[in-house]
Amino acid sequence: MNQPNAAHDVLNIVHAYFSSADARDWDTYRRLHADRVEVDFGGVNDDSAGSVAADDMLRSARELLGPVHLTQHMISNEVITVDGDEAVVAFYEQALHHHPALGDDPGVNTWVLYGRGEHRLRRTDDGWRLVAAKLTPVHQTGNANLLADVARGPSQAKIPRE
Repeated sequence: MNQPNAAHDVLNIVHAYFSSADARDWDTYRRLHADRVEVDFGGVNDDSAGSVAADDMLRSARELLGPVHLTQHMISNEVITVDGDEAVVAFYEQALHHHPALGDDPGVNTWVLYGRGEHRLRRTDDGWRLVAAKLTPVHQTGNANLLADVARGPSQAKIPRE
């Protein structure tokens, strides 16, 4: 059974999840999660995989995304299913990551990941909370090592040489 107002509320939580990460609004990011989250990012971030404490997921997101100059996560084609206090949002995702300190070459300073996502949510006394996040990567362009390169520092980046 789909519940129109609940579907809208659930979609807002999923949008806020991505927007808060892009804005580095870590208080909001944490508040959107249940205390434990089942995570499968398809090998993109194995530090956050399996059943993860929300505080550990927050720490991992801060460490990975915090140093990146620009991120923009966009979702589309959302299909929302609400059944009582449980909800699932399936979507397509495009995630842009950019750091100009890695140079002028977009093949080095930019990474775009495309995938199919699925978030499961549960209604609590405090509102809807994310209880599971899954990403299945389907394509990528640019520097797939960008997050690691930024973490190492631009001078240590593994820049392909011709």
